[in-house]
Amino acid sequence: MKNTIVQKIEIPKSKEEAATVILKQLENLFEVAEPEDLIRIQQSLLPKVVSPEERELAKKIAGKDYVEPSSSRLLELQLGNLERYYQRRRELLVGSITSSKVAELLGCENRSTVRDRRLAKRILGIKDKGVYKYPLWQFDPEGDDGVIDGLTEVLAALDVSDFTKLNWLLKPHLAMNGRTPVEMLKQGEIEAVVVEARAVGVGW
Repeated sequence: MKNTIVQKIEIPKSKEEAATVILKQLENLFEVAEPEDLIRIQQSLLPKVVSPEERELAKKIAGKDYVEPSSSRLLELQLGNLERYYQRRRELLVGSITSSKVAELLGCENRSTVRDRRLAKRILGIKDKGVYKYPLWQFDPEGDDGVIDGLTEVLAALDVSDFTKLNWLLKPHLAMNGRTPVEMLKQGEIEAVVVEARAVGVGW
């Protein structure tokens, strides 16, 4: 059973239609979010405390162009960040398959075997609208256990949420000369990726 939080929000009638659309969109976004995702969103929405020193420095840098940020502008920026976050999530899950397809692909007896492999960090699955989806790029018929070589070691080294793992694996990194970890794994540079993976999340 899902835990449900109900919060009433007073909305001026002049803004009611727009607010309804926004709240519905947020409801849909939260429905597919992992707990770790919601924690990060919560942290990103906390008001930033600007010290007097930082404010004065900003004024010196911006000069006459300096404008005090308004609450409406902050809300706009926060909503923009949310939209980009979930757009990235949708992009990363394009081309993903369900547990049943994974079982068929790998020749597993049933979906519980796929779940066991996911929990053991031998494959990567992301929960999306109540169903786990598995990106296709991780599978390789010539790789160990049917996945690209080194993936298991990297997943074990990444001490972050599943979505953060997915995002990190498909993002180009300066430390990897602009390549993604997945590209490096496919090129056989497993140890270098594992070393970088161990540093992810440190100090977060």
